[in-house]
This record gives sequence, structure tokens and C-alpha cells, in this order.
Amino acid sequence: MEKNKQDWIKMKFWTVSAVLGMCLTCFTVLYFFYFSKAREESRLLNIVNYVKVQCSVYTRYNEVSECKCLIRAIESARQVSVVIDAKTQDGREFNNQLLEECTDQLWLTGAIVLDANGNTVGEYNESGSGDRSRFAKIQKHINKETILDIADHEEKVYSQQISCDDGGHIDVAACARKDEPGIVITYYYTSAEFLQNYKLTIQSLLNGYQTFSDGTIMIVDSGVVIASNDTSLIGQDAKKQEVVQALKKNTDSRHLMHLNVGDDFYYGLMLKQRDYYIYAYIPERTVFHTLPQNVIMVMFIYMVVVTLVWLLLKKSRENSIKIEKEREQEYQRKLLEEAKKAEAANRAKTEFLQRMSHDIRTPINGICGMVDVGDHYSNDLQKQADCRKKIREASNILLELINEVLDMSKLESGEILLEEKPFDVYKTINDVMDLVGRQADERGIKVEQTIEIEHRKLLGSSLYLKRMLMNILSNAVKYNKDYGSIDLSCKEIPSHSTESTMLEFTCRDTGIGMSSGFKEHVFESFAREQKGGASKFGGTGLGMTITKNLAEKMGGTITFESERDKGTTFVLRIPFKIDLDTDKHKEQKNVSERSIKDLNILLVEDNELNMEIAEFLLQNEGAQVTKAWNGQEAVEIFEKSRSGEFDVILMDIMMPVMNGYEAAKMIRSLDRKDAKVVPIIAMTANAFTEDKLRAKEAGMDEHIAKPVDVKLLVKVISRLVGNNLGGIRNEKEKME
Repeated sequence: MEKNKQDWIKMKFWTVSAVLGMCLTCFTVLYFFYFSKAREESRLLNIVNYVKVQCSVYTRYNEVSECKCLIRAIESARQVSVVIDAKTQDGREFNNQLLEECTDQLWLTGAIVLDANGNTVGEYNESGSGDRSRFAKIQKHINKETILDIADHEEKVYSQQISCDDGGHIDVAACARKDEPGIVITYYYTSAEFLQNYKLTIQSLLNGYQTFSDGTIMIVDSGVVIASNDTSLIGQDAKKQEVVQALKKNTDSRHLMHLNVGDDFYYGLMLKQRDYYIYAYIPERTVFHTLPQNVIMVMFIYMVVVTLVWLLLKKSRENSIKIEKEREQEYQRKLLEEAKKAEAANRAKTEFLQRMSHDIRTPINGICGMVDVGDHYSNDLQKQADCRKKIREASNILLELINEVLDMSKLESGEILLEEKPFDVYKTINDVMDLVGRQADERGIKVEQTIEIEHRKLLGSSLYLKRMLMNILSNAVKYNKDYGSIDLSCKEIPSHSTESTMLEFTCRDTGIGMSSGFKEHVFESFAREQKGGASKFGGTGLGMTITKNLAEKMGGTITFESERDKGTTFVLRIPFKIDLDTDKHKEQKNVSERSIKDLNILLVEDNELNMEIAEFLLQNEGAQVTKAWNGQEAVEIFEKSRSGEFDVILMDIMMPVMNGYEAAKMIRSLDRKDAKVVPIIAMTANAFTEDKLRAKEAGMDEHIAKPVDVKLLVKVISRLVGNNLGGIRNEKEKME
């Protein structure tokens, strides 16, 4: 079966290759046919246009050259006349000897002097006065009335270039005599040999063009071939040339014409110049002489390519079984690896759940236990206060564990949004040191700080800065030795920018240090050193992972050095913008620090315990509270209320009947003025970024996460309401 399949593939391959080869052959023939024709057309056009231009140049050059020669002849005649006049005035007799002197002096071939009637009174030529051959050539020209008329008109001159039978020419000039009435005639003979070597000819334009490669080129004047790269055609009658007659029928001088002359085929074209016709043609076999070679070359390359492809396919087929086996083996290997990874993941999940179960149950057990202790010592106020203190500490530990897990989740999903709020670096550091100091005091650990910065008012996320410093310093306490020490320093790294700065925090401790194996995993999730204080203080093992991710999110870095039993040093570098509007932010801060006394607050909460807590907190701050147990009830209460009755609405999100988002939208849609402006604050356990964004979309002004920080809640309400001991009342009076 496999063999039959391979034979079928082989037959299909060579069949397709043969069909493609035939198509390629046809295409190649057509391509090189038109390519050769276009190439030859372009070449002949270039040759003909070149010859046309050169013919024009030749004509202009020869015309200018002839004019120059005739002008020189006229000047020679005038000089002879002047010399004769000067010599005769000096008393010398006019004779042939005087003519000889003038002729030799001016490098002339000869000179003739006539009287006013046209009779010869003097004559000389370089061959002697007895040689009348050149004189006979010009005899018919000097007897013209035009020349005889010169004797009576001194300003007139005559010049003429006369062609000779030997291929040379004579430049003749005549002017009036100055000494007495008569005519001075001078002439200069230019030999054919000189003209051939030094004068531009049309035939010279075709030098270098070969008939076998460039075709036949002809220049025709008055029906006679005057120049050609085929010298046998020179002087022939163009009318007897069949190719020429065929080309005359071609009116398109930009494209080749196919000619059928007898049994021969040509390609040619014709071009008319001002004085000449230019013909160019080439045999058809010459145009396409490379066509067979090109087709053979292409087919040879095609066969080589097809053969190589077949060999590659054959090689590929030979390796396919091997590759398939390797793939199968690799697949099995990956399955084993994935199984191991899944097992490891399950193990890590189980370990994390066990660890979290232990770490969560520990503070919960403390809370429950302290409640029982408080109940037992119900009459002991000191014991009651001590129990509440320990319950609060355990609650804070539990909240911190949950926050770490949530923060890690938000970092991994990219939901962390960086704030740009004004804050005081000194206050941020002091807040952290106060919290860490209490932990350190329990173990007798000395904590010192050094702050050397120029700009203490910055813009950024103080919350995340606190989180990073708390994680670093908490670890410094956890893994420190009893009665050890912690040094925290903060300095400002100089920056070229006037709008930003870089803060460097260095934390050194005298703790147990890290093992060499743990250093590689210190920033990994759930990584914890299993010695020292870890078992005592617990934790999720996410603190340093969160710190590193936050540092990178803020554009900073974190590095460390640690030595076993000697301590650890962490270096945190974070960039911040400098607060250039300190006074403005200070004013805003003062505005926000107001009380909520006498404010009427609509509290929407479905949980009885949370309702009781929130009601107590608000009433303790002096506010009046109206309760609603779901979103629908809140909307109904607001609809029935007077305009401006409620100063603010605290809205839970997850509620029966109607949730907080829907209730906020319903309130905002009501047709009353206060519905558009009354502050609505989401007070919910949903603390993710998407929850905050959804609250904004629903029309809520702020978002506060549970458990509620009373100071933060009061600050937010005060800022939104704008209350300042009676300000709300004034607003209500205006609305009424």
C-alpha cells in the first residue's frame, strides 16, 4: 500500500513537472521573442537617431567650414589687391613676378588679375604660368557678369567653392583692384587626400558599425546611397534596393517593420533627416539568433531545479519516518513533562493552600480566642482593652495576607494603575517606620533612619511606595536576630531633569541572611526561607515578588546583597516627579481636611453587621444616617426626599433586588437637580481596578474598599461635599 502511494506520488510529480515544463517553454519562447525584438528595436533606433544627429552636425560643420574657407579666400584677394597697390605706388611695375611674391606670401595656389573688360593682365600659379589646368577649371566662373561687375564696385566681392574631378576643391575669391580699374582673383586648391584625412564626411559617421551585428545602415541623398557601413552599396541607386522600397511603406519611424524581400526576412526602419534619408535593417535570423540558446538555457535550469526538488522530496520522504518517530518520542516526552509540571503545580497549589490555611487560621484563631478571653474577663477593663488590641493586630495581619494575594493577582493581570498624587517623602517614611518600629520593639531590634534629600514634596503613588518599604522592612524584622539592628537610608540621585528625581532607599539588617540556593528564588512567587523568623511570622511568600513588580511598574529597580549569618542589604531606586505646585496642593489638602458633622447621609448596605458598623462610624463623626437595605429601596427613599435633603450617598455594590451600579444609574437619571450633583460613593469589598472603572461608568464619584478606613472616608466625603460648617446648608437653601 505504501509502495503504491509512493509510485502514485512519483507519477504525479513528473506529470506536473512535464506540464509545467511545456508551459514554461511556451512562455520562454514568447518572452525572448518579444525581448529580442524590443532589444533590437531599441538598438536600431539608437543607431538611426545617432546617425541623424551626426548628419545634422556634419551638415552644419561643413557649411561653417566652407564659409570660413571662402572668407579666408576673400581676405587673401583683398590683401593681394592692397599689396599690388602699395608696390605700384612705390614705383614698382606690375608683372607676374609681383603676383608670385603675393601668392607665396599668402600661401595661395594661384592668382589672376583682370582689367575692367575682363582681359587677363597677369597670372600666376604654383605650377607655373604655363599650366592652365586649374585656370581652365575656374575659367567658366571668372567670366561671369557677377565677377566682371566687381571692377566698377569696390565694395563688392565674390567667392565660390569649386569641386574638382580628383575629389579636391578650389576656393575662388575676387575683389576690385585698388591701383587701377580691374579685378584680382585668388584661388586655393585643397587636395582630396587632405580632405579625406581632415574633413568630416558622412561615411566616417558609420565607422565602427558592422553589418553582421549591427545590420545594414544607409544614408541616401537624392535617391543615391552616399554612405553605408556596407561600402558596396555606396553610389548605387536606392530605388533598385528592394529593402529600401519596402521601408518607404513604413510610416512609423519608432517601431521595427517586418520585411519580406524575396526569400529573406528582415526587420528595419526608416528615418528622414533634413537633407537625407536614413535606412537601417537587419536579417530576422540575426535578431533572434540568441532565442534557441536562451530557451535551452531556461529549460536546462528548469530540469536542474526539478531534479533537485525531486531529490529533496525523496530525501524528505526518507526522513519522514524518522522525523515522525522523533515527533512521537518528543510528544511522549512532552506528555511526561506536562504531567510532571501538572503534578508540581498541584503540589505548589496544595502547599500554597496549606500555607494560606495555616496563615489565615492563625489570626482568625487569635481573634476568636481573644473574644472568648474578653467574655471571661468582662469586668476587667484593662484585660478588655488588651484583648481588643490583640484582636486588631490579628485582623491587620489577616487583612495584610488577603491584600498581598489580591495585589499579586492585580499585578499579574496588569490591573495596577499608578497614581500621580502629591505626597511628602518624610511623612511616608515615618508612617512606615512607625508600623515597623512596633514589630521591631517586640524583639529588641534597633531601627534607625537617615534621610538626605533635597525635594521632599513629590508626585506619585505613596501607597505603593509604602507597600514596597513595608515589605522590605518587615522581612528585615522577620529574618533578623533578636536585639539586632536595621538601618534605612534615603538619598536623592542627581538628575539632569528639573521636573523629576530618583530616590534610592537602602535597607541594611544584621539578620540571618540568605542561603546561596534561596538567592535565586527570592523574587519568585510563594518563595520563603524556611529558617529563622519565617515560621514565626508566617506570610504568603509574595512580598518580594510584589515589591519587584511594583518597582518595575514605576520605572525603578530593586537589588540585594546577602551573606549567611551576617545580614542582607536591599537597594530600591524609584523615579518620581517633583511637586512644583506645592502651595496649590497644600490648599487642596486644607480643603479636604474637614468634618462630616451634621451631614445627612443615605447609607445603602444589605449586610446587617456592615450596616451597624458603618452607621456607628458615621454617627460617631456627627453625621445623620438614613438606612436603605438594597438599591431599589435607596432609589425610592431618594425619590421621596426633599431636594437637597441628602448630602451624600454611601452605596454598597453587591446587593439583592437592585445592585449598586443600577441604583446609581437610576438616581442619576432622575429629573431633579440634586440627582445630578449629589456625591455617590461606592463602599464595597470589590477592590479591583475594573470595579473602580465600572463604578465611575455608573455615575459614582469615588470608590472606597472595605474594611473602611474612617479617616479616609471622612476625608473623601468632606472633599466631595465641600462642607465647611454650614456650607451644605447654604447650598440647600439655594436649591430650595
